[in-house]
Amino acid sequence: MTAWDDVRGAIEAKDQGRVIALAAKLDGAGRREVADALPGLLRELRAKAEWNVLERGYVEPLLLAGAGTIGGASAAAAWLCRRELEVWPMRFARGGLQHDLVKVTAARPAEWRADVGRRIADRLRAGDDRMGSLWPIAAEFTLSAGAAAPASDGFVAGWAALADPAALADDPFLDALVPRLFDADGVGGALADDEIRVRWDRERTTNWAEALAGLAAAGRLDRAALIDGCVGRFLRGGTSHELRFFVRLHDLLDPSDEEAAARVRDHVRLLPAAPSTVAGLALRQVRRADDLGRLDAGLFAEAADALAFRPEKKLVRAALGWLDRTARKRDRVDATVRAVTAVFATEALDLRERAVKIAVKHAGRVDAATRETVRDAAAGLPADLRAALAAGYGAVDAGAEPAPVPSGPPPYVPRALPAPIASLAELAEEFRAQQHATFAWVATERFLAALVESAFTDPSGTREALRPHVQVDLSEHHRLHSSTRAAHYWAALAGQMLVRPFPVEPPAARWFDTRRTGVDGPPVRRLLLWRKREIIASVGRTPVLLAAPTEGSGHIAPMTLVERLERLEAAGVEPGRADLAQALLRIPRDVDPDAAIRAESLVSEAGRTVAPLLASGGLPDPVVQCRRLDEPLRTERGRVPKPPPHGVVSVASPGDGLPEPLSELWSYDAKFTAGHDCGGTESWPALLPSHRELAAAHALPHQFDPYEYASGQGATALALAAADGPAGAATAAVLAYALAHRDARERADAVEAFLVFAARGHLPAAGTGTALGTLARSGAITPNRAVRSLAEAADAGAHAGVWPVIAAVLPALLPEPGTRAPSGLPDLLALGARTAESVRARDEVPGLAEVAARGGSSRLVTEAARLHRVLTGA
Repeated sequence: MTAWDDVRGAIEAKDQGRVIALAAKLDGAGRREVADALPGLLRELRAKAEWNVLERGYVEPLLLAGAGTIGGASAAAAWLCRRELEVWPMRFARGGLQHDLVKVTAARPAEWRADVGRRIADRLRAGDDRMGSLWPIAAEFTLSAGAAAPASDGFVAGWAALADPAALADDPFLDALVPRLFDADGVGGALADDEIRVRWDRERTTNWAEALAGLAAAGRLDRAALIDGCVGRFLRGGTSHELRFFVRLHDLLDPSDEEAAARVRDHVRLLPAAPSTVAGLALRQVRRADDLGRLDAGLFAEAADALAFRPEKKLVRAALGWLDRTARKRDRVDATVRAVTAVFATEALDLRERAVKIAVKHAGRVDAATRETVRDAAAGLPADLRAALAAGYGAVDAGAEPAPVPSGPPPYVPRALPAPIASLAELAEEFRAQQHATFAWVATERFLAALVESAFTDPSGTREALRPHVQVDLSEHHRLHSSTRAAHYWAALAGQMLVRPFPVEPPAARWFDTRRTGVDGPPVRRLLLWRKREIIASVGRTPVLLAAPTEGSGHIAPMTLVERLERLEAAGVEPGRADLAQALLRIPRDVDPDAAIRAESLVSEAGRTVAPLLASGGLPDPVVQCRRLDEPLRTERGRVPKPPPHGVVSVASPGDGLPEPLSELWSYDAKFTAGHDCGGTESWPALLPSHRELAAAHALPHQFDPYEYASGQGATALALAAADGPAGAATAAVLAYALAHRDARERADAVEAFLVFAARGHLPAAGTGTALGTLARSGAITPNRAVRSLAEAADAGAHAGVWPVIAAVLPALLPEPGTRAPSGLPDLLALGARTAESVRARDEVPGLAEVAARGGSSRLVTEAARLHRVLTGA
C-alpha cells in the first residue's frame, strides 16, 4: 500500500489519531503524495454527500491530513481555511482540534507554523462566522512557534470576542494586544454587548471592561495608556454601538481631575459630533478641567458653541446649567451669553426659555456687541420671549415669517419593476449574480421568469449560456437542504437544475403539506418554499411562469395573466399548483373588465379557476384581529429581560369558496412573543399584494425582537404601504414598531412607509398611535425614537397624518400625578403642538388638560400647556 492509501483509509474511517500518527511517519515524498491527492478526495466525498455538504466526522481528519502534509505555509493556510471544511454545527464544538493541528505539524520549523498562523490571522474579519473556529487555530500555531502575536485587525477582534476576560492576567497575548484594542477595526463591535454576555454565558464570570480596569488598578496594565487609548478611540469616531465598550471602560477607570485636565483639548474636540454617550462623557471631563481653572477662553468658546448645537436636549440642558453657573465665576459673561443665543433656534420650548432667562440674568454685564448678537438671534423667538429679552437688551424686532409648511407628503410614485431580461447573455450575467446574492424577491422573480421561458423555448442555448457560471458548489450551507427555512440561492438552484440536474423531491400537492416533508415555519414562508421547490423541479417543462409579477407591488396585470393562461393552454401545459396559487394572490383589486370577459373563454382547469375571480374582483378579504396579552414574563437566570410584546393575531375566512391551497392563509392564529422567528418578511406583502392586512397579520409575529436587531422591519412596513387592501390593526402595529426601531435604517424605511401611506390616503393613523402607546407602556419600544420618526414625517409634509397618530398615542403616555413621564414625551407634545396648529386641530385628548393644569416649570407641563392652548384656541 502507498502512503496515500493508508492516509485515505484513516480519513474515510474518520480516525483523527491515526491520521496524526501516519502523517508523522511520512517522508518528503510521502507528504507530497498525500498533499496532491487530498483535493481529489475532498471532491469525491462531497460528490457522495447530500447537497455536497461533507458528512460529519470527515472535516477534522481532512484538516489534519492537509496540515501534516502540505508543504508551503500559504497552501497549508488556504487548506485550513477552505469553506468546504467548515460545517456550521462544528464551529463552536471543535474541542482540541487546534492542539491536534499543532501536534501533526510538530516536526515543522517554528517559522513555518508562525507563518501559517499569521496567514490564517490575515484572513480573519470582525464578524466572520468562522471566527470561532479559525482564530483558535491561528492563535495556537502562533503560540507553539513562540512568535509575536499577529498584527491583523481580525486577529485582535477575534481575541476580544473569544478570550476569557477572567483569565486576562495570564493571557499570553495581553501585553501585545491590549494597545491594539483601541485602533483595530471591529473590536468595538465585538465588545459592545460584552457587559450582558455574563448573563447568558455560563462560562463568563466578568466582562472585559471590569477585567482591564482591575488589571490597571493592580498595576498589571498601564492606567494612563488605557485612558489615552479610550480617548484616542473616541477621536477616531464611530457609532454609539462601536464606542459603547470604550465608554464603559473609561468610566470604570474613573480618571482623576488632574487626568481629565491633562486631556481637556481632546475632550473639547469630541463635543461637536461624537455620539451622545461620548459627548456626555467629554462634557463631564471638560467641566472637571474647568473646575481646576484649566479651560482657557478659546477652549471654552469652542466647547460652548459645540454644545449649543447638539441635537440631544439632555446635553444642551446640562451645558446651559454649566454655562450659567460659571459665567461670572470665570469672568466670561459675554462668551456665555453669545453661546446661549444659539439655543434660541431650538424647537424645545423649555430650552429656549432657559436660554432666554440666562441671557436676561446676565444682561447687565455684557458689552454692546453681545447685546446686538442677542437681539439678532432673538428675532425668531415667540413674542412673549422677545418681550422678556427687551427689558435687558432693548426692543427685539420679529424676524421674517417662517417658511410655509409643505401642504402634504410627497406624491406617491409606484415602484416600477426592472425591464424583463431580454437576452441569454443578460440571463447568464444575472445567474452569476444570483449565486452570490441573498434572497430579494424582485431580482429572483425577474430571473426565474426569464429562466423558465428561455429554458422551454431554447433549452440547449440556455444551458450553454449558464454553464460557465455554475459554481462547483451552490449548496455549501445546511440552509440549502430541502427542508430549508430560507429562500437563499433559490434562483441559483433553479439554474443549476437546467445545467447540472440533481435529484429533487417533487413538491407537495398543497403548500401546507410541506410540514410533513420537514419544511416548517410560518404559513407564508411555507407557501414561498412550496413554490420554490416546484419551480426548481419544473424548469424546462413549462413555457411561462404564471405568477411572475408585472407591478412593483407584486401584482399581475389581469390581461397579462389571461394571456399567460392562453399560452399554457396552447402548449398543453397546466401551471404548477404553487404557481397558480401565487397568481391568484396577485390578482389586483381593480380588474380590467376586458380581461375578465376574455378569461371566460379559457378551458383549462387553471383558467376555470382564475376566470370567476377576475369577474368578482379577486379573493375576498379575511377578518383580521390582533391584540396584546398582559402575561408575566419568564426570567433568564434570575434576570427579567426587556419586556417583549406578547400578542395574538388571528385571521378568519369570510366564508366558503376559497381555492383549497389558500385556505390556511385565510385561517390562521398565532400567539407570539419577541424574537418569534424574526426576519425575512419584507417580501411577504408582495406575495399578498391585494390583501395588505392579511400580509401584516402573518408578518406581525415576526417583527419583534428583544434585542431590536434589524430584520427588515422598516422594509416590511414600506412593502405594506405599497400594497392594496384594508389597513387595520396589524398593519398599524407593524408600522408602529418600525417607526420606533433602534436601527436608523429601519426607522428611515418606516418614515418612507408612513409618507407612502399618507400620500395614498391609506394611513391607519389612529391604529398606529394606539399601537405605539401599547408598545411604549409595555416597555417594548423607546418613545423618543418614534418621536424622531414622526418629526421627520411632519417635516416632509405629513402633518395631517402625524397629528392623529399623536392624538391617539398621548392618552397611553400621559403620566398620572407622581409618576415619571416616558422618555420623549415632552418632545412628542411639542411635535403635537406644531402639527395640531398646522392642521387647526380641535381634538380633545384625554388627560392632557389635567397635565397642563399641574403648574410648575417642568418641560412636560410647559409643552402640555402649549398643546392644550393650540387645541382649545386659547
